[in-house]
Amino acid sequence: MLRLSAEQHDWLLHLQRERLARALARVLKTQWPVLAAKLGDRQEAFVDAALQQAQRHGLLEPAHAARYVNLWCVWGPAFDDKPGFEWAAEILRDEHRPPGVKVQQLALRSRDELDQRPNTGVKPEQFDAADATLETMASGPDAAPWIEGLPGLPQPRQVCDMTAFDIALGEQGWRQEYRLALSGGAVLVNRAPVVTEPQRYRTDTPPVPGAEVAARQVAALAYPASQGHKAWLHLRCAVDTVCDAQVHPRVEFKSDAGGQVFAGMQARLIKAPLHCAQEFIPPKAPAGAAVAPTAAAQGQPGAPVATPVTEGALCRERPPRYVQITACTCGLRRAGAPLGTQEVVLSILPAEQWFTEFRALPQPTWQWPHQGARETAPPPMVRVERDGQPLVQAVAAWQQGFTRLGEAFVNGMDGWWQQLARDEVLLVPRLEAVPQLMHGLAAVTWGAREAVTPQGSSGFLRAQLIARLVACATELTVTGELRQAGTHARVQLQSRGRAVLEADVLRDQPEPALADGLMAVKVAWSHPFEVSLDALAHPGLSTVSEAPGSKPGALVGEAGLRPRPDGQGWQWFLKLALEPCILSLKVWDPLRGEQTAQRALWPAITLVDWSAG
Repeated sequence: MLRLSAEQHDWLLHLQRERLARALARVLKTQWPVLAAKLGDRQEAFVDAALQQAQRHGLLEPAHAARYVNLWCVWGPAFDDKPGFEWAAEILRDEHRPPGVKVQQLALRSRDELDQRPNTGVKPEQFDAADATLETMASGPDAAPWIEGLPGLPQPRQVCDMTAFDIALGEQGWRQEYRLALSGGAVLVNRAPVVTEPQRYRTDTPPVPGAEVAARQVAALAYPASQGHKAWLHLRCAVDTVCDAQVHPRVEFKSDAGGQVFAGMQARLIKAPLHCAQEFIPPKAPAGAAVAPTAAAQGQPGAPVATPVTEGALCRERPPRYVQITACTCGLRRAGAPLGTQEVVLSILPAEQWFTEFRALPQPTWQWPHQGARETAPPPMVRVERDGQPLVQAVAAWQQGFTRLGEAFVNGMDGWWQQLARDEVLLVPRLEAVPQLMHGLAAVTWGAREAVTPQGSSGFLRAQLIARLVACATELTVTGELRQAGTHARVQLQSRGRAVLEADVLRDQPEPALADGLMAVKVAWSHPFEVSLDALAHPGLSTVSEAPGSKPGALVGEAGLRPRPDGQGWQWFLKLALEPCILSLKVWDPLRGEQTAQRALWPAITLVDWSAG
C-alpha cells in the first residue's frame, strides 16, 4: 500500500485545491460577472483564498467548500470575521454541527439576510442559482476532490432533527441481592429485593458550542439469553420534521453479536431485550486423563498446595458486554444549533448474585514420630449459592481445599521431623503440634450493581464479607537431647500464640476500590520459641546450660485474602514457616573451665503454603 509523508500529502492537497479553484473560477464569469470583472486575473487567487478558509473551518468536501466560496462572492472575503456576521462565526465554530449542516444553515441565513437587505444588489434567486451551479461544478469531473472525504453522501436540505432523545431501563423488580448480618456466633443471610434508582435519561437541549460531548454511559444488569428476557431497554426519538419518514430517525445497535438498524417509524420507539454475555465454561478433563503431578502431589514438604474453585470463585469480576447505540437524523434546523447525533455506550453486566460461607473446625493434635493412620478433622461446612441455587461442585471444591490444609501441615511437619532426624543435631527428636489453622466462620456475598447519576450510570462489584477466623492458634513443642563437649542435656522448645482474623467489609459504592477492602483482610504473626534446657546426669563433672545470645526463632505466618494468580477473583491463603533456631550453650568443665558454643538446630523452613479459591 502506498504511503505518503506529511509533506507529500500537503503538496497533493495543494495541487487538488488549485484544480478546484480553476474550475470554480470559470463559473464566476457566468454567475457573478460583476465580481469577476472587478477581480480580473485575480479570480483564481480569490477562489483559492476562499477554499483555504473553508479548509480551516473544516469544510473539506469539494461541494461544501464550493458553497462557502459562493458566500464569499455575496458577502466578501473573510466575511465571517467581520462585524455584523456573528451569526456566521457561531455556525462555523460549532464543532457539533456536521459540515453539510454548517453550509446549509449559512445558505439559509444568507437568503434571509438578502430578503431583509434589498440594497445589497444581490437577488435571492441569483444567490440560489449560483449556489447550485458552484456545488454542481465541484461534484463534476472538471474538479477533482482536493481532500479525502465520503463521496456520495446526501447533502442535508430539509429540516431534519430530533427534538428529544430518551433512554430508560425497564422495571427492575425481578432483582434480589444477598444481605449478611452477624448475630452472636452465626452469620444470618437473606435475599432481599434490590431498590434501584430509576434510570431514565433525556436529551432535549442542543450542546453548547465548543463544549465537549461524550457518549452517555449507561450500565444495566441482565442474564444470558438462555435464561430468558428480564431486562429491557426503552429508546424514544422525538421528532417534529424529518427529511424522509422512511429514513429518519435512524438508530443503530452495535455489539459483539453483530448490528441492528431501526429506521423511520420503527426507530421512534424501541423496546429491546438486554442480555449479558454467555460465560464460556471450559470442558472437563475426561476420566482417566493423565495430569502432571505438582510438587505438593509429589510430597515435597512445604510445596505450594492450591485448590482452585472454578465456579463460585470469590468476588470474581466478569467483564461487561458493550453495546454501542447511535441515533441520528440529518441534524439540520432552520436556525439554531441542532440536537445532532446521540451516542450511548451500554455496558451489560451479569445480574447473578453469589454467596459463599464456610465453617471449619480445628485440626486434631498430631505427633512425630507416629505410627498408623493419623486422625483428621471433619470437612468444613460449606455453602455456595448463586441466585438462591446451591452449587454442589463448588461446595466439594471448597471442602477439598480446607481438607488439604491439614494435609499440607502434616506434610510440612513430616519434612521438618525427617530433617531433624537426618541432621542428628537434636537427638531423638519429638514433635507435638496442635495446629488450629483457619478455623471459624467466614461468609462472602458479591454481585454487580449500578452507580446511578443524573448523567448516566456505571457498573461496579458490590461485596460484603464477614470473617471470624482463628488463623493460627498453634501450640508447637519440640523435644530432644543435645550433646555438647561431653555433656548431655534435654532440650524443649515451645511456641504458643493466637492470631485472630476478624474482618467486616461492605462495598456498596464504586469508591473505594474493592481491592482496597479485601487486601486488608489479612493477619500476620510471629510466635517465638521458648527454650528449656535441663542437664542430664553424666559420669564426668561437666555441665551445660543455656548462655545469653540464643536465637531460638519463631513460628511465623500470614493468612487472609489475596487475588488469584489468574486474576479470576480472590482466594483464602495461609503461609506458615519456621525461622532458624540457634542456641547458645555454656559448658563448664573442671579442667578446661568455661566454654561457649552455638548450635544450629534447624534452618529456615517453609511448613505450609496453602490456598483455596
